[in-house]
Amino acid sequence: MGLQLQSAEFLHDDGITYCIRRETLEQDFTIYEKRGEEWVDCGLDQAVKDVNFAEFKRLGLLIKKIMDADQWLA
Repeated sequence: MGLQLQSAEFLHDDGITYCIRRETLEQDFTIYEKRGEEWVDCGLDQAVKDVNFAEFKRLGLLIKKIMDADQWLA
């Protein structure tokens, strides 16, 4: 357990593989989903900008689930 730049891949109940990552330990992290072999930003920042509370909450809970599974320290 410790500070991390990227989590392990997390296969969610929805069948999509996710991970969270950041460039440096000083930056906030974001959540990505795997599409084929490519990692695509899930749009957490956009959900905040759009004040899309439902999507923000969904992604926030998913991030928490990944952090718990990977023993991630924010």
